[in-house]
Amino acid sequence: MIIALLASLLTQQAVPQEAPQIMAALTHETVEIREDFAGTELILYGATRGLTIQDEIVVVLRGPDQDLRVMQKQRSFGIWVNAQAQEFDAVPAYYSIASSRPIEEIASRDALVRNRIGLAQLLDESATQATMDLEPYFAAVERAGARNALYTAAPRGVEVLDGGLFRATLALPPRTPVGNYTAEVYLFREGRPIARRSTSMRVEKAGIERVVYEFAHGAPIIYGLFCVALAMLAGYAAAALFGRR
Repeated sequence: MIIALLASLLTQQAVPQEAPQIMAALTHETVEIREDFAGTELILYGATRGLTIQDEIVVVLRGPDQDLRVMQKQRSFGIWVNAQAQEFDAVPAYYSIASSRPIEEIASRDALVRNRIGLAQLLDESATQATMDLEPYFAAVERAGARNALYTAAPRGVEVLDGGLFRATLALPPRTPVGNYTAEVYLFREGRPIARRSTSMRVEKAGIERVVYEFAHGAPIIYGLFCVALAMLAGYAAAALFGRR
């Protein structure tokens, strides 16, 4: 796929004065998560036509969506209790931005909002109660994602090479969610995107991890009973072993 991308670039360079375009491909179309998975790095290679020295590149990798319920803690009579809840619909379980320069130097906040770039913008769109002060909830979601390296930003994560080529490095942490991922690549000029390209990949369980995952999601009740029985059996075996000693 990468060889085809480079060949396409060389062919297109012969056509003068055409609108800027961007092409991109990931080194992995499928990432398998096995029992020893400790995270991995993804490399996105790309090529541009009409790139100038002022242009910048932004890459956004977005994982599968999930619904979130965030509770705000309040102190009542000396006890911390859950209070006002905020629901978020279709929030990405993984969200990573890599750029050739810090994103705030590439485009204004308004430009990023218009093009739906940035986790805060996506959270604002997915909130179900727009009348509340959402900033504390945004911060809580971002902290939780950052804690597991699921929400990341690499201000210098895109390397622009000679001849209009570029390369972006993206990291998948050990707790990477399974599902479909989309990589959006933007070519910015003077603070606005002038070209865009998307590519996709999939993260899936493999080996014993896949068997357990499908069992747990396909028959959750039986899986729960099996786990309880296994825990009881382990407890009985431990009691018998130590009691014999």
